[in-house]
Amino acid sequence: MSVFDDENICDILNDKYVFVALNGSSTHGKQEDRPWKNFHSSYRYQHDYKLRYALVNTKFWGSYITDIIKEFPEVDSAKVISHLKKNPKDIEKNINLFEDELNILSDEKPILIAIGNDAYNIINNSLSDKYRIYKIKHYSYQIGKENYRKEVLSILESICIILIIIGGNQVNTNDKWVLREIKDESQSIKYLN
Repeated sequence: MSVFDDENICDILNDKYVFVALNGSSTHGKQEDRPWKNFHSSYRYQHDYKLRYALVNTKFWGSYITDIIKEFPEVDSAKVISHLKKNPKDIEKNINLFEDELNILSDEKPILIAIGNDAYNIINNSLSDKYRIYKIKHYSYQIGKENYRKEVLSILESICIILIIIGGNQVNTNDKWVLREIKDESQSIKYLN
């Protein structure tokens, strides 16, 4: 993907937020074997482009993205969840791998943004005492990229507002897209439910 060809890539990377999907998909078509292809697929049936489109030109651009479940490539999330119910130790193993991954990424604890319900449930059940965890819709959700961007930005904007309310220092209140108008704090919080 061309973003990785940018010689200033280190200036773009953002370790304050980590987007977390459930697992790697096995449906990338006949592509060359290249790094990062799981979230940067050119396969026409993949929808990960919608997440990139939603995040471009926001404070979330350059954030790290990963899967909570490693080494279980499967396009059907129901099969992944079924496997985890039968093998609960796999969840613990993958949570440990994930925390190791986060420690390599940064000394600071990032805000975790789960992509979809399944990833959110696993992360929230295992790590809610250690991290702030929020959820956005999965990019495979049947919605156009423009509407997906609107929905994702609405949720991400709410996250930023909540961080301001609770005193989070990760938010720059000068970001024009973050604070459009706050009439009622509770109105902002409802987007997360």
